[in-house]
Amino acid sequence: MPERTLDNRGLEPPMPMVRTLEALESMTPGDVLTIHNDRVPVYLLPQLEELGASYRVEQDADGSARVRIVKGAAGSGR
Repeated sequence: MPERTLDNRGLEPPMPMVRTLEALESMTPGDVLTIHNDRVPVYLLPQLEELGASYRVEQDADGSARVRIVKGAAGSGR
């Protein structure tokens, strides 16, 4: 299962979410994407659930957040 990382820190909304969703589109089910954002991406999390992806959020001491996303099975979500 390939792993990819995106550093979305310093980007203005909605670019972190747009970059993340675009990256997921090009990945296959089971692939892992780790994103690093300035904060917890609260608007992205429901989108991930809709897509059938699983995720784990870890907040860093500086307030930034890392989210490990596993793309869901084909046919899940949109």
